[in-house]
Amino acid sequence: MADYAQALGYDVRTLTRATRAAAGTGAKAFLDQRILLEAKRLLAHTDLPVGSCAHRLGFRDTGNFTTFFRRQTGLAPTSWIRCVSGRA
Repeated sequence: MADYAQALGYDVRTLTRATRAAAGTGAKAFLDQRILLEAKRLLAHTDLPVGSCAHRLGFRDTGNFTTFFRRQTGLAPTSWIRCVSGRA
């Protein structure tokens, strides 16, 4: 969060207060929700491989992205793709 806050010219606490007031959640949770939404969009509506989606979303490696995605959804990205595409 520090990088985002700095880029916006705010302190992390200020950014967190603002997101809590506007969205009812802290800055980190807000950002995670937004990244997950974009990850799902990319995985469902493009033919990009998981690694390319990960890099596009700012993850340094596919493993970190997979861990993030699994923590948020309970499924690995490839399993989630199969579920939403009906190819389970």
